[in-house]
Amino acid sequence: MPPIAVIHQETPSPLNPLGIKGAGESGTIPMIAPIIAAVEDALAPFGVKITEAPITPERICELLAHRRNES
Repeated sequence: MPPIAVIHQETPSPLNPLGIKGAGESGTIPMIAPIIAAVEDALAPFGVKITEAPITPERICELLAHRRNES
């Protein structure tokens, strides 16, 4: 195997004063699914199905009102 040279090239972000970029978000992205599943489970007695994220308190109220109007 030929020798491999590891080269790091820094490219600061022009979007903020510190020049930093995100790096830790990947661990939080999949967490939305179990959180939404838990909220949906809590709202199961009302027949609410959540099909999109993010789920806000306002959106939960809308879903409950929609189900109430359907009944």
